Amino acid sequence: MNLVTFVRSGSMATLLLAGLALGAGDARATAVCCVVPDVGGTAAVPPACPSGYQDGQTFSLNGLPPGTPVLGTLSIIQINNGPEVPGGSLGGTAQSNTATLVLHLVGTGPIVYNRVLSFPITLDTEAAPRVPFAPLQSFAMELVQLQGQLAAGDPDFDLLRVTAGLHFGMPSPGHTTLTVAGPGWGVDSFFDITYRLDYIGHPGGPFGGYSNSQTESLQPFDMCHSRATASRASSWGAVKSIYR
Repeated sequence: MNLVTFVRSGSMATLLLAGLALGAGDARATAVCCVVPDVGGTAAVPPACPSGYQDGQTFSLNGLPPGTPVLGTLSIIQINNGPEVPGGSLGGTAQSNTATLVLHLVGTGPIVYNRVLSFPITLDTEAAPRVPFAPLQSFAMELVQLQGQLAAGDPDFDLLRVTAGLHFGMPSPGHTTLTVAGPGWGVDSFFDITYRLDYIGHPGGPFGGYSNSQTESLQPFDMCHSRATASRASSWGAVKSIYR
């Protein structure tokens, strides 16, 4: 039995013991939020968990008259992992992916509004080196490019575009931890994304006559990550201290 097989077996034994104490289903549910497939002793990143990356904070849509609160949240879902090649600023690999960006806007008055908008995005990332087949793989990541916009012809917006990432002068550091989980990998991942949102309201719609370009800095986009301790992009020691 090689070392990797032994570690995998030990990990499964731990899960089984936890299952005897708590019930196997409950232990699995609390220990692993999402399991992604093995790809050559690791997993494709950013991980393609069904829940995607969820923004942990709301933002106000700027450029509207005072006293017109419209709040938004963003999420990145339906990640389609593309090629992963050696390179990138972190000295490991670079990834080219596509995904869907979901924007939920809610206005309570005088603009009463509740709409979920989604559109395709490109999502290019970089990862620090990781050791294939190691049972615990914890490594820094960086979102280097995210861009996409709403299709033409929308009744509310003539333009709605989101741009993010280091290549656009908006550093967006992250971190991913992969833990062996049976034949696949349990996920814990986040990016602190700085992004720019540009919009032009469609004449006759609720945002007609209004437009704006705003930047939101280091917004917490989490995937299976509890953020028990606040993280700072300037200290990877602090970031790593939050991992279970």
